[in-house]
Amino acid sequence: MLLPFLIATSTPALPPTYTWCVYQVIQVNTSEMISAAYGMGDVPVGTNLEGLCHSFYTRDIRAEDKPLELVSSTGSQTTSNPDNFWIANTWRRPLTAAELEQYDCLLNKSAGLALSNKVLDLMPTSPDSIRIPALMIAAIDSVNSPIMRYAAVVLYSTGLPVMLIAGLVKAWRLVKK
Repeated sequence: MLLPFLIATSTPALPPTYTWCVYQVIQVNTSEMISAAYGMGDVPVGTNLEGLCHSFYTRDIRAEDKPLELVSSTGSQTTSNPDNFWIANTWRRPLTAAELEQYDCLLNKSAGLALSNKVLDLMPTSPDSIRIPALMIAAIDSVNSPIMRYAAVVLYSTGLPVMLIAGLVKAWRLVKK
């Protein structure tokens, strides 16, 4: 007799929260725009979702032999139906003419683009690559110099690793003395 009363007065359970990373990537070999939603499972409250999605992309999705170039990523938490969320955020389509022009630097990477204002590709070519810091990119963009842009790319792709190795050798020599 009391059971219906207890059921009627108990607080309803909160709907589960689903965490998602949604990526927009370009598949270079087919010139397609792809949106892919990945469920992140049980993520603690307060987790930096942008950092989580960025790490997941770099570690698990991006691989040297995959012709994918990241355009954008977003992290979100929702209580909506996960199947509906996945269907709404997972699709692929051919690039439009405007997008082909906009993403030309991703589709046709070559040395000839070294002085282009599109040359700073922020995603690494492998998980171990060095990423150009955002503050440096902002500084280069404020100067708006193709020479500075080229120097930054050369510094981060060859100069910085060479200087790091030279510094380690110097430190090793000082320790051995």
